[in-house]
Amino acid sequence: MRTLDEAPFVDIFSEEFQADPGGVIAPLRADTWVVRTPIGAMAIRRAEVAALLADRRLRSSITDIVRMQGVGGDLLDRLSTSILALDGEDHRRLRSLANRAFTPRAVDRHREDMRATFRKLLDPVAGDGRCEFVEAIAEHYPITVMCHVLGVPEEDHEDFARWNKSVTWALSFSLSEHIDEVTEAFGHLDDYTRRLIADRRADPRDDMVTAMIQAREADDRLTDDEVAGMIGALLFAGYDTTRNQLGLAMWLFTQHPDQWELLRSDPSLAPKAVEEVMRHQGAVGAAPRFTIEDIELDGWLVPEGTLLTLSTAAANHDPAAYNEPEVFDITRDGEPHFTFGGGPHYCLGASLARAEMQEALPLLAEAMPGLALDGEPTWRPPMGIFGPDSLPLRWTA
Repeated sequence: MRTLDEAPFVDIFSEEFQADPGGVIAPLRADTWVVRTPIGAMAIRRAEVAALLADRRLRSSITDIVRMQGVGGDLLDRLSTSILALDGEDHRRLRSLANRAFTPRAVDRHREDMRATFRKLLDPVAGDGRCEFVEAIAEHYPITVMCHVLGVPEEDHEDFARWNKSVTWALSFSLSEHIDEVTEAFGHLDDYTRRLIADRRADPRDDMVTAMIQAREADDRLTDDEVAGMIGALLFAGYDTTRNQLGLAMWLFTQHPDQWELLRSDPSLAPKAVEEVMRHQGAVGAAPRFTIEDIELDGWLVPEGTLLTLSTAAANHDPAAYNEPEVFDITRDGEPHFTFGGGPHYCLGASLARAEMQEALPLLAEAMPGLALDGEPTWRPPMGIFGPDSLPLRWTA
């Protein structure tokens, strides 16, 4: 049994790795599933990533990453009791109660509104032949959809969007730089969501807040605190990921115009296109976990207390699972990607995110023939949720 001291070292903070992580990982994958990093270890092979995502000997690292940044007090308490940070029976209970509000069937009821929302954003720019895509569309689409799904009145969308944009720093490695902003935004959201919950208890409606309030399992149900926590988790885990994933999709299509024309000619390919976008260039490329006991796997020993990052991006490009994994092909069939994670912490909002993307891409393809870059994009730092900060696009109006 080999120890981590014998594993290849990969500096995940180096310019070389951040510029081309796949190029660094590919030659190592054949010989090892695990590498050392400056902060622990990283799993880079699909089979082991799949096994470890479901392994109960690993737990969420969110609380530890928050503590590492010197964050404590009420903000630490809030984040550490989120469904994203909980494990074991506490996590299973919350997820079981909330899950029915996030099923594909529950989400599908909102698709018509998703299309209407997207058209309102797209129509003002479609005839111009150019736009800065993030500012014009990606920034607004997912939060507007979430407001509708949750039942937030239209007159409150702007406030809700502003608070939520600040809250997204909670899951970043830059949280310590934005503590005051995040704390203030959480305060506003908490006050608002509790009023919303009280209103839905008195006047149930066809929205996700009502669904979570009414969710039952035997004699158990979610408390108001838990419903508020679920709404917060949905917002800061779902908005930023979808915003960036949609931006990454459009950037990918500018690099592969043949695939854009294929989607234009056959909008029924949208579900496959979404899966291929997320496999090829996921907005979330890793699932950091802590080992709660020693793990022996395929000849390697990972000791208890190790920050073990499961590279879902590497798993999504493993040639053992995908033929020509670096090729972007929206007709691809095969193994599912791991961008939504796996195991107990598989993304609760995956059906919502998929639906949002599936409704947006065909409308964009129809409205934007001849899609191309209209300048150089700017990018978020590659650690954490990744995507374009700005994405100038042009097309044939």
